[in-house]
Amino acid sequence: NDGGSNSLFVTIVMPSVVKPDARPRRLANIAKTWGPSSRAIYVVHSTDEYPEGSELDEEGFTSSSSESYPRNLLIPEHITVEQGVERLEHVIRTVHKDINPDFAFFVNDHTFVLPNHLCQFLKEHDSTKDMYVGHALKGKGEGAFNSGAAGYVLSRSTIEKLIKEWNDPKSKCSAANASKWQQGNPGILTAHCFTQVLNIPVVDTRDESEDLSHRFHAYGIIRTVTGNVDEWYLKKHETLDNIFEVDAKYHHRPQPGSKCCSTSTISFHYVEAGESLAFWDVMQKVNQSPQMSDGEIKEIMNRGWPRDKEGLGQYSHGLPGPHLAIWDDIIRVVRKISNGVVTSSC
Repeated sequence: NDGGSNSLFVTIVMPSVVKPDARPRRLANIAKTWGPSSRAIYVVHSTDEYPEGSELDEEGFTSSSSESYPRNLLIPEHITVEQGVERLEHVIRTVHKDINPDFAFFVNDHTFVLPNHLCQFLKEHDSTKDMYVGHALKGKGEGAFNSGAAGYVLSRSTIEKLIKEWNDPKSKCSAANASKWQQGNPGILTAHCFTQVLNIPVVDTRDESEDLSHRFHAYGIIRTVTGNVDEWYLKKHETLDNIFEVDAKYHHRPQPGSKCCSTSTISFHYVEAGESLAFWDVMQKVNQSPQMSDGEIKEIMNRGWPRDKEGLGQYSHGLPGPHLAIWDDIIRVVRKISNGVVTSSC
């Protein structure tokens, strides 16, 4: 695919390490929201996680049709939950063999995807060129990587180079060289492989607006808009001036308020099952009735949004109090990104 035409992309949903017991509910709700049009492939250790899912290699499977998704990619028994690196390798090899997509977007089941924006973003890229893109982070003294929470895209060219490295037992990219920490964070090992071995760099994926807003987000919409995110996360942006062009305005840090989020936002994270349904619902309604008032949007959100820790999950924040000024920014963001959930042309 040379960009422009419709490329075949899939979204690989890896298991989240947070609240694994609620995974079946999250997968069921992804199937009701962004899963089909993102061509979601659920990486499962047991079909109990998503009993409705057919397997990837089943006969009569049309890989390009969104109606064929979500599908299950069942991990063989010899790869345990603890073997994150081997699991990721198995997933990438299987998807390449069974589907061979132009692009694969890697997320986990706490990620919320805006399929139309993902589709439009990928139309501008060429799968024969290398691509490792998402929300770049880099701590002091560590290599750059893309947040696995916000999700990252690999092109076919990059997937093929990665598999070639894995086929060489002496490669620094092989699972045999993985530490216990990397087993829990397998994306870090592949990031090292891309940047150090294959010379495929991370990329600044913020939009071209004067606000330089991010497209991929590692928190849910409320924390992203309020800017109430973890300090370690903000710090991992400070070093990006050294690898990207110097950003004298923001130093690559995400901005609070409506500047947080690009009009072409692709993902959020830490979105529990109930919040994903409520978020999808409000954006669908705004799309159908753009003339809806701010008050009506606020009312829809208040009606559907989870309130308790159980519904929100431990890393997501609930809606703000009714009279707080931050509501203006939240509503502005919902309006400007809602086009991401329309039925995409991909």
